[in-house]
Amino acid sequence: MRKAMKLQTKITLLVITVVFISISIIISFIVPWMTGNIENKARTNIMNVAEMVAHSKEIVAALEIKDPERKIEPYINTQLKNLEQVEYIIVVDNNDIRYSHPNPEMIGKKFMGGDEKRVVQKGETYISQAIGTLGKSLRAFTPIYDSENKKEIGFVSVGTLTHSIETSKRTAVIYIILIGIGGLMTGVIGAFLLANNIKNALMGLEPDEITRLYNEKMGILDAIHEGLIAVDDKGKVTLINDSALNILHFEGSISKEYIIGQYVEEVIPNTRMVNILKTGKCEFEEEQRINDTIIMTNRIPIISRGRIIGAIASFRDKTEVTKMAEELTGAKKLAWSLRAQNHEFMNKLHTISGLIQLEEYDEALEFISDVAKVRSNISNILTNNIKDASLSALLLSKYNKAEECRVKLKIDENSKLTKLPQDMTSDEIVSIIGNLIENSLDEVKNDGTGYIHVKIVEMRNSLGIEVKDNGGGIPVEYREKIYEQGFSTKEGQRGHGMYIVKKIIDEYNGIIDLDVDEGVVWQITIPMTGK
Repeated sequence: MRKAMKLQTKITLLVITVVFISISIIISFIVPWMTGNIENKARTNIMNVAEMVAHSKEIVAALEIKDPERKIEPYINTQLKNLEQVEYIIVVDNNDIRYSHPNPEMIGKKFMGGDEKRVVQKGETYISQAIGTLGKSLRAFTPIYDSENKKEIGFVSVGTLTHSIETSKRTAVIYIILIGIGGLMTGVIGAFLLANNIKNALMGLEPDEITRLYNEKMGILDAIHEGLIAVDDKGKVTLINDSALNILHFEGSISKEYIIGQYVEEVIPNTRMVNILKTGKCEFEEEQRINDTIIMTNRIPIISRGRIIGAIASFRDKTEVTKMAEELTGAKKLAWSLRAQNHEFMNKLHTISGLIQLEEYDEALEFISDVAKVRSNISNILTNNIKDASLSALLLSKYNKAEECRVKLKIDENSKLTKLPQDMTSDEIVSIIGNLIENSLDEVKNDGTGYIHVKIVEMRNSLGIEVKDNGGGIPVEYREKIYEQGFSTKEGQRGHGMYIVKKIIDEYNGIIDLDVDEGVVWQITIPMTGK
């Protein structure tokens, strides 16, 4: 199989060919023009000299008296010293006798050439080409008239050898060719530099490789389940994949081709990507609502050589993320809950077994009754008063975990929740209460004295939540930092719980208060009108 020519070689050959053809065309036009210009210049020059000599008073005066003192020859030799492209000046009387000539031996002899008849017979001024005593030459003829009667008394012939003109032409052609070769060499060097620059810009990739990579990239982008949007430094969309269209519910209404090139805030409001271009700071796992869809977004700037040239955002539908998380963690939560219940159940069985062995039958019956009563109470509260299934499951799970940790978790019997604030999801209320209880479990002692009280009150215009414990409290120097993302006094990957809680509450225009008195009391109020 024949190996394809490399792009660098193609560009080099193309540029060299274009430069060569261009220079060849230019030379083909310039050479005739230049050679013609040289000959025309020679013609004009000898004609001007001929007219100048024919009208010279010294020449006319000397020729009228047949130049007995031989003044014409010295005068002509003096004039020739300052003239270019003039080989000779011959002054002839009306009898064809020469009075000047480059060869002194020819002075006094008849003029030769045969092309002087027009100037002798008709008094014409013209240029002709003939072979004289000096060889083939281009000659200008002009009649000489006397100063009184304007009668022709002779003529002047000014000539330049055609050999000299051809030499000038060849010299000009050589110069043009040398300039053309210089231009061609410059073009060759430029072609190599251009091809090398393009090769470096393309990172050494060939067109077929670029095509393959592009197709692979587009296939990967469309195969990614996450939505992707990229913008340039002007905030205009440069890339969007099919998943982004699906997540934002654009499929069928707005095409990918329409979005690309548009200003991102005009097509997708509140993306905050323009803010990323200004600040250059990354944002991770930010929750936002776009087109009535709650998404989890990561936004990062694209930086090249220290300059922000764009930004890219990846996002997922929070509903899908939540479903996936529930599927992934459901089994783990169930196993943990069963383990906690099994452990607590075994503790109670051991207690009952001990009472029976001690023949404390009444105490055993009373213990069984108390356990059943507590279980019945917590079940009744969660079943009858808390109508959100996700929240009920969370509270039961936390109750079992608290018993395992030897912490008393009490859910206020007056707690009630039949509906959530407008637009609020079960995940959000679970996130708020779950994080608060988890923090309390970390703070209280697990020696049987730990206590956590949870109260949920649904009012007409607002939802009230209270979580309090008898833990060690929060030091004063930390109270202003607890809502900052990543801040934690505990080891491990912590510091996100209270940040999430505060963000959800702020989003729904709620209020969160902290009271520290023999423990911590969290009091939260969220308007039922929602966002």
